[in-house]
Amino acid sequence: MSNKTRHEHEHEHHHAHGCGCSCSCHDDDCCGHGHSHGADPDGIKKEIVFIAVSAALTAIALLFLDGTVKMIALLAAYFAAGAEILFNAFKGVVKGRIVDENFLMSVATIGAIALGDYFEGVMVMLLYRIGELLQGIAVGRSQRSIKQVLDLRPDTVRLDINGQFMVQPAERAKAGDIFEVLPGERIPLDGMVIEGESFIDLSAITGESVPVHVGKNDELISGGINKSGRIVAIAAKEAGESTASRIIHAVEEAAESKPRMESFITSFARVYTPAVMALTVLVAAIPPLFGLGDWTTWIHRGLLLLVISCPCALVLSVPLTFFAGLARQSNSGILFKAANVMEALCSVKAVALDKTGTITKGSFNVTSVNCEKGFDEEELINLAAALEAKSTHPIAHAIVSAAKGGYETESMEEIAGFGVRGEVNGKTVLVGNKKLMRSEGISYPDSSERGTTVLVAVDGRFAGSIIIDDTIKENSAMAIASLKKQGLAVALLTGDGDSAARAVAEEAGIESVYASLMPGEKLETLKELRAKHGPVMFVGDGINDSVVLSGADVGCAMGIGGTDAAVEAADMVLMGEELAALPKAIDISKRTIIVAKENVVFALAVKLAVMVLGIMGAAEMWMAVFADVGTALICVLNAVRLLPIMKKEQK
Repeated sequence: MSNKTRHEHEHEHHHAHGCGCSCSCHDDDCCGHGHSHGADPDGIKKEIVFIAVSAALTAIALLFLDGTVKMIALLAAYFAAGAEILFNAFKGVVKGRIVDENFLMSVATIGAIALGDYFEGVMVMLLYRIGELLQGIAVGRSQRSIKQVLDLRPDTVRLDINGQFMVQPAERAKAGDIFEVLPGERIPLDGMVIEGESFIDLSAITGESVPVHVGKNDELISGGINKSGRIVAIAAKEAGESTASRIIHAVEEAAESKPRMESFITSFARVYTPAVMALTVLVAAIPPLFGLGDWTTWIHRGLLLLVISCPCALVLSVPLTFFAGLARQSNSGILFKAANVMEALCSVKAVALDKTGTITKGSFNVTSVNCEKGFDEEELINLAAALEAKSTHPIAHAIVSAAKGGYETESMEEIAGFGVRGEVNGKTVLVGNKKLMRSEGISYPDSSERGTTVLVAVDGRFAGSIIIDDTIKENSAMAIASLKKQGLAVALLTGDGDSAARAVAEEAGIESVYASLMPGEKLETLKELRAKHGPVMFVGDGINDSVVLSGADVGCAMGIGGTDAAVEAADMVLMGEELAALPKAIDISKRTIIVAKENVVFALAVKLAVMVLGIMGAAEMWMAVFADVGTALICVLNAVRLLPIMKKEQK
């Protein structure tokens, strides 16, 4: 089964044409080069041939030729390296796009040749072409890295059609369809295994390298790779709503979005290039008009500034830096819905964590049942389970798992932040927390047992309590310690009781605990934390967390285990189950911002230095080429350091 997706071509040139000297269009020539920065293998071979021919002709001219023959050989070398640049410059002028790199480089080199500097004109064009080739190779690596994410969902699926598995377009699959996944294939749809067992590689989804065993009735996540046995599953969602599709959509949106730094650089470039071009004219014309030197000298210095005037290093490297950062994040099982979330994440001063499913595993078990007179344990659990049967909350699942069933529900109403109310076997049943009991005027005894206490009332009378306990995730304490080491304040915000919340907080290493909170109260607590510490990040996975996730400076959802509402409301998603990815996400974001700032400072410093030297007559044209293409290449290579190690292609 092919892993190539329909999204692949859409990002072939993404962020590869950003050095367009302040142009804002999106066609292939916009960058001012007739060739893509992210060159394909055939394009790279063609570039190498032209560069080799030009270099050979230049060497022959310098070592073996003189006079007119030498001049002709150098001109041939110039056209071998620069014919494509000159042609694209002409096309740009015809389209009314003068301020692009092709035009600037063409004018500068033609000017040098017109002044008799044949060798300099050739070397400028040759160095420029070499720099562009190296940039193309570096940017190509970033494109291949992001394609690994965009290849998560196959275009086809083996669907059961009249008892036979046939290859069909993935878009035709619907919830309830039966599909087959053979060893070595990528899983096309979310679903549940109904036949067979295997080990699934979910590293592309969660960043976790250890394969996960799945068997009958286990959840199957699209985007994973079937490593061993044949499995048959029933689709839970259509292809467009699968986990893999959501990841692809999130990565595409994040890659298309502009962080604040990139927007600033784009605006800066629109001013920078015309300003330097104006300075070029002034440098070339004013001094000789006032008798401060000959025209040839000052025109040469003006042409030097013309080469520097393209903001290639800035406009290409900054978006590429964020692009590489996003690729690194997604490789670690961390998804950002926009590139500017990384900037926001770097400014966060406090992290507020939900308890269930975030710090703890969310795999609850009923540990004890306390019944009032007239009720027994089996009846109490069965009544509660009848109302909780349709809930996706882990606590509800624990109650349902402990029940024997057999009770009929006539009606059910969920009361957000309180619990549920309904009619079961002709009785009015309430299942929820203390607030639900208080709101109904039902008295209840306090419980000091560790765990979450679910209170049950029948026909207006307190019937008993069900104690459910959860266990902390293995890496939660380590992750929270890492967050503190990064200088962040950490708080626990939960709707659970104070005793259960403090027990988990103590084990996880959290001092600030806010318990028994309704969704609205969580949001108010978040505002208090913001006033005390600064920008706040909230991490949660429940449907009740969607309001708080939206209200946080950065909202983070726990992905695979999280509800759709939480994932939709969040700014970023941890696709794995472990909280350890959170400090890693913050670290990668900070490194991304540092690299972006390094590139901006370095590029501007080099350009300014060469500009000053050029006006003083202490710089050669090759130095101007370095200030343009050389700094761009160095900045690109600096950005590429953020990229994850490339994984081998999976078939």
